[in-house]
Amino acid sequence: MKTLHQSDDKSRWLKALGLPKKMNLPQSAFRLLLYEKGELLVNPEQPMENLLFVCAGEVHIYGLREDGSTFSVYLADQRIILGDLEFIRQTDLPFYTEATSDVICLSLFAARHRKELEQNPAFLTFLLESLAEKFQLIFLLGNPSQPVAEKLETYLREIEPDHEIKSIRALTQKLQCSRAQLQRAVRGLCEEKKLVKLGQGHYRLSL
Repeated sequence: MKTLHQSDDKSRWLKALGLPKKMNLPQSAFRLLLYEKGELLVNPEQPMENLLFVCAGEVHIYGLREDGSTFSVYLADQRIILGDLEFIRQTDLPFYTEATSDVICLSLFAARHRKELEQNPAFLTFLLESLAEKFQLIFLLGNPSQPVAEKLETYLREIEPDHEIKSIRALTQKLQCSRAQLQRAVRGLCEEKKLVKLGQGHYRLSL
């Protein structure tokens, strides 16, 4: 992880995420950070004292079982908040967040601004929206007995804003299935005319 010192870039990302209106904090309160692919943004063995606003890149939230194997919790790209649950509960969670690509994020030392943030309705609404998005994904797709084709159709209809598949790899983690299972589901939905192929690995849900 390294700090990026370009003030113009920081200002651009703050505006892109709408943080000046939502946070009502000066630009100097934020740091612009770069995490390289494979680095941990969140490690349960270290206190999570910051709110991280992912501007660009992709992160994978996962847990560890007792046997050392991992289980996927959430795969997300830009505009996700990390540390939101920790901020609310004021305790750390047993999950790791890893950069699956180079990630740029804005970092805010939450403890220093807790009192201001807890009295800011716009920020609290922003926080609730972030949590609602995460829980929506878990509730809609978290049932291991649900057929992959059903999960895929639900994801494209209810969660993916443009209703398109653009990355098979990313979807396997979001749907918690194997590549072969996902490819079978895609073929089946294509045969049922529920998916339209737009190109190599690129599909759109028929609405």
